[in-house]
Amino acid sequence: MYDMTARRARSSLTPEEILDAAEAVMAGSVELLTMRAVATELGASPMSMYRYFATKDELVDALLDRVLGRVAVREPTDDWAEDLRRFAQAHRDVLAGHPWAVLPLFTHPNPGPSATRIGELAFAILARGGVAGVDAVVAFSGVLALNYGWAAFSLSRPDAQEKDHVEQMAAALASLPADYFPHTVAVAVELAQYGSQDHYDRALDQLLVGVRAAGS
Repeated sequence: MYDMTARRARSSLTPEEILDAAEAVMAGSVELLTMRAVATELGASPMSMYRYFATKDELVDALLDRVLGRVAVREPTDDWAEDLRRFAQAHRDVLAGHPWAVLPLFTHPNPGPSATRIGELAFAILARGGVAGVDAVVAFSGVLALNYGWAAFSLSRPDAQEKDHVEQMAAALASLPADYFPHTVAVAVELAQYGSQDHYDRALDQLLVGVRAAGS
């Protein structure tokens, strides 16, 4: 953090520095993000940021756009469905690397150009597989729903995949009265691993089966 005894001049700030500071604040806690908190991180006056971001919402939109811009773009292969899988995984990796951004992305669904770029990338992949129109929109929405849902669930339970937790959960589920919960008891071990990488891969596989079927 900068020395608050010597505040920075308003003209010395740049948008990137402001976003760096905002990201540092949000990484600590989304609830902590205010214009004043970001200014404090910078060692500047809150008024100095309004030149670039007139409101907190504008700042959040720019920050989320920056995060979504980190989704890796890889060279296409001859297998469009595999490219869609890699796109989905790259998007999920960004969410996993920026857990503080998941909730704001729900309330700021289209924060800027990077969100549009992500959609364009997905639609280009789907078009190669003959998936267009409403089917393309549904497929893209399905990937986003899977990723955001998975991220929201797994990030809220950081210990969910630890061996002890999984074993305890499996034992608790298996001990349920089988007369009342026969199907739950039957999948107790598998259910205890909910949110795992293996389960995500299987869910994505199932989604891609449907997307392939929608292609020409």
